[in-house]
Amino acid sequence: MNGSASKAFFWCAIIAQIIGAQVFFWDALPDYRELTQGEVVVGTPMDFAFAVFGLVVMQSAYWYARRLQPQVRFGHRVLLGHVLLCISEVSFFFVSALATVAMFDHWKRSQFVFWKLMLLVSAIFAFFCYKRQLASVGDALLEAQPEGAGKASIEPKGTGKP
Repeated sequence: MNGSASKAFFWCAIIAQIIGAQVFFWDALPDYRELTQGEVVVGTPMDFAFAVFGLVVMQSAYWYARRLQPQVRFGHRVLLGHVLLCISEVSFFFVSALATVAMFDHWKRSQFVFWKLMLLVSAIFAFFCYKRQLASVGDALLEAQPEGAGKASIEPKGTGKP
């Protein structure tokens, strides 16, 4: 695979991770609101299917992009690098808050259901991987040398003594 194809597939995988994260977020947000209001959440099978779908998309795209990333050369993009670093940090807030509320505030109220715990653990892991991916791309964009860097040389002006 040539460099431009790798780069295109890599950015498509990043976009797929973003879409998967949004699917999970918008599916879990009503449950989070119910949990924070002290209600018992009864998710439908469709809710769980959407959540699992979002997590599978995130994980599939993450591992694919992780394999491609060493082949991709990044240009020096300071603003995009900072935006990706910011998104990477903020992306973990929701899933952390959801896990905190579910585990600490509602654990005694709910019955222990192994698959729900596994879904929560899977979400934490998927968002951790997503966070790492965005942070590594953001760092790569910041660390890339700007075009022309290191190529400048000091040319003698010819005014010095022989």
